[in-house]
Amino acid sequence: MTDITTLPNLQDSDLLLTELFEEVQKWEGTLSSRGELGRGAAAVQSLMETKVSFGNPNDKLILLTEKTFKEVGVELNSIYRQQMRDTYDFYYMTVTVDLRPKASAKFWCLFCKLEFSSRAGNEPIIQTIFPESKWRPVMKLGVGINLGVNENLEFSAGLDTSTFAELANIPDIKASVSTKNELKAFIAIPDYTYKGGFFELFAQGPGSSECFWRIEAPDIQQMPTVKFAIVFKVPKQCKSINLDGTVWAEANMDWLFADMHDVASEFKEKFKNLFKRKNEAAKELSRGDKKEWTLNLPK
Repeated sequence: MTDITTLPNLQDSDLLLTELFEEVQKWEGTLSSRGELGRGAAAVQSLMETKVSFGNPNDKLILLTEKTFKEVGVELNSIYRQQMRDTYDFYYMTVTVDLRPKASAKFWCLFCKLEFSSRAGNEPIIQTIFPESKWRPVMKLGVGINLGVNENLEFSAGLDTSTFAELANIPDIKASVSTKNELKAFIAIPDYTYKGGFFELFAQGPGSSECFWRIEAPDIQQMPTVKFAIVFKVPKQCKSINLDGTVWAEANMDWLFADMHDVASEFKEKFKNLFKRKNEAAKELSRGDKKEWTLNLPK
């Protein structure tokens, strides 16, 4: 299993892909006088041209107040009411990730890690995140849901009546789902839809200053945009925070090897060993993005 705590070196990945491209092209040669790439070189080129990028986290950065919830008929949990009045400011944000694969490029896993900090030393605390592992049954249906923040500052989902009937008895989420008409929450993302088919999801973050997600799927490139939602809190005197983000997608090594199988026996040992390790080595060929933001917090 890939270690989420070890981030890829994206510059090294670029260099390794360039070297692999040259190695494959060396043994495949060209297929025509026009310089058409061989199958393996074309596959590597499609990886090199694939883009994985962050959206701007300022886009949906919202201060959450008692008034925010009262306006939608939600009475906040007394603990959070008191914290909002005396100690903390709470915020909601959405971080989007765009995966834009080129040509036939195939990926098996998408990772995202976000780290919050403050120059003043008042570390932001993550309250809750979406998606978490428990939301997998909802997401795999591929239907639109209204994603909201409820009275406990947790995420709730409003579904169409027919979909709600399928999920109402699942222990981990039955208290967090309702029909769209009955959803009592501040609506964070209306009509949130995940269309990735079969997948596995692992996420972690609440209670700390960093969070991360791993989404595994045989064809994760079919999901061009992913939205990650976070509720976090900071001491009231905090006016800005730093956010460091790293996102990366790892290539399906079986697909990549299949496209260069005819010449792989000629590769230098470095690349022979790379493909022997399959998905364990996929991080070394990652396509991704790394960003640092300073976010001025709305008051």
